[in-house]
Amino acid sequence: MGTYISKNMDNLRRLIVHLLHILLGVSACHGVTDLYHREASYQPVEHRALLGKSFMNISGISAIRCSARCLGHQRCSSFNYDSINGVCQMNNATKQVGDDLQEMQTFTYYESTATHQYSAVSDCVNSTKLCLCITDVKLGVEHASIIPDANLNASSSLGGNPNRGNKSTPSRGRLNKIRTKPGFIGAWCPNVADTNQWIQVDLVNTTYVTGVLTQGRSDDAQWVTKYKVQYQAPFNGPLLDVKDQSGETMMFVGNVDRNGIVERRFFEPILAVKVRIVPLEWKGYIALRFELLGCK
Repeated sequence: MGTYISKNMDNLRRLIVHLLHILLGVSACHGVTDLYHREASYQPVEHRALLGKSFMNISGISAIRCSARCLGHQRCSSFNYDSINGVCQMNNATKQVGDDLQEMQTFTYYESTATHQYSAVSDCVNSTKLCLCITDVKLGVEHASIIPDANLNASSSLGGNPNRGNKSTPSRGRLNKIRTKPGFIGAWCPNVADTNQWIQVDLVNTTYVTGVLTQGRSDDAQWVTKYKVQYQAPFNGPLLDVKDQSGETMMFVGNVDRNGIVERRFFEPILAVKVRIVPLEWKGYIALRFELLGCK
């Protein structure tokens, strides 16, 4: 009993820390080599479920979202997940020695393992475990020392006349970028303003991405008011839209001024190697500075 209470108290403490990070906006930029995150991992047993121990069913969520719900619930020690129907069954017990998990083809049984430290999300992604990041940070788009200029590209960039100070490149799209370089403006702007334009970052490594921070142009009244986010999953698949709980493409409300930072979170974390922002509506002209949130 003491072990059970201690385990769930630890889960509750981790959830409180996670909520405080979100509410207080605590984030920091770190180099790749010194960035560590605490993660809870769940060991899967495919085509099996623990029956008779479920105290709550939740429909329409992913396995990652199910693990988050389980982590934050005092009674939850494990869960069954129906991947076909998107049903999360939270259990108030774990599989005990001698117990048999029941065969259920569409289900996977997940049981929490010990909390570990990971230096990179690939340590978890490349294993058979389902991992949940408890804290997230800026991923480094803001800083060329973390995400080099070569990793940023766009559909087009405003050419203009550098002598008149109206030239842009994808690297101008970094959060908090200002007009310091002669001839260059304080944001990424495409060559034309239509809904076919985009700016993209190559993260190189598979990364959990949880949200976006955006700004407008630092030196003019131009900003993006509505956008969507696309991403490339591991193994060079096609670009996918970030979806909401109903499976519809999420439309994010953007900025209302030049320099204010607007944070938008995804319904659930995505695993991505590339992330693309597609402006849909704007004030004055398409102008964007951005950063990604997630776990490296």
